[in-house]
This record gives sequence, structure tokens and C-alpha cells, in this order.
Amino acid sequence: MSHSRRIILAIAAACMTAAFFSRAEAADKLENIPLEWSPTEPMSERRPVDLTGLESVKLQVETFTDNRDDATSIGRSLNKAPVRKVTTRTNVPRFVTYQVKVLLSDLGLDVVENAGTVIMNGEIKQFFAEDDTRYKATVELRITLSDPAGKALWVVDTTGTSSRFGIAYKAANYYEVLSDALIGAVHELAGNANFKKTLKGK
Repeated sequence: MSHSRRIILAIAAACMTAAFFSRAEAADKLENIPLEWSPTEPMSERRPVDLTGLESVKLQVETFTDNRDDATSIGRSLNKAPVRKVTTRTNVPRFVTYQVKVLLSDLGLDVVENAGTVIMNGEIKQFFAEDDTRYKATVELRITLSDPAGKALWVVDTTGTSSRFGIAYKAANYYEVLSDALIGAVHELAGNANFKKTLKGK
């Protein structure tokens, strides 16, 4: 084999190796990933919430708005330099709205798409998880309950947190703590005595 041919083959091999590691690195990045609902502690395993007496209430939950600085950012990994991002291609407000509807419905509320007797509007203030020595997530929502005419009846901030150990920079772990934190935020809302009083019109 000629010297020039060996050089060409060596360059080709080097390019293939670089391309392989570049693809592997890109595949390992948690950027533009879909959101998945993956709670480890369902609402049913938390302290019971008494929402009896609300059978006549029809709760209309509007699509939440997003007040975060970056609509795609949902986490970061601090256990390795440089800091690694976690971003999503999922529409976070729609994801949160859907899960809030399901969670409130599971608690026994009549959640409707229209003609509600009480209207819920929500604002996402925080929806973020990070991993360092362990995973930690915080979901903070601002909830406004209004009458059908649009008059605000009650405004409250509700927060849920979650913390657990897991393998660093893994999508499954981010899904778990974010799901658990959102459940925590809804549980705190439903357990607030003023939530039930407002729905009952008192």
C-alpha cells in the first residue's frame, strides 16, 4: 500500500471516529426531549383531600399561561462541568393544564371544557428540575378562580417540590421529579381551605 493511500485511509478513519463520537454526544444530550408523565407518588398516596359537597360545581380549567423566561428549559445538571441543559419540545402549558385537569378530576371534581360555574386560570411561574448530588424539582403555579362573568374570586400561589436520588443526567429521573412536584402543587391547592370555600361560593 502506498504511503499516500495509507494517509488517506487514516484520515477517513479519523473522520468516521469523530462523526461517531459527535453523534453519540448529541444523542446523550437532553435537549429538545418530549415531556412524559411519570409520577412515583400518585395523588392517592398523599394525605386525603376532602372535596365533598362540591357536586354542583362545574370547574372549567383554561389553558395555563407560561411566565417562565425560557419556555423550553425544564432542567439542568450541575454534577459535571460545564452545566448541561435539559430542554423540551413539548408545549409545557398544555402539558401542565392537561395533568391538572386529570388530577382535579381524580379528586372528584367535575372538570368541564365549557359552561363552568367556576373558571380556573393558571400561570406557570416555575417548572424546573436539576440534579447535583440528587434530583430536585419545583413547580410553582399561580391560580385564579373567577365567576363566569370574569370576576376574580380568589388568587393563590401553589408550590410542589420533589427530591430523589437517581443516575445523573437521565431523562427518566427528570420526568419523575417534575411529575411528583406538579402533583404536590395541585395537592397543596386542593388542600387549601379557601379553595373549597371559593368553589362553594362562600
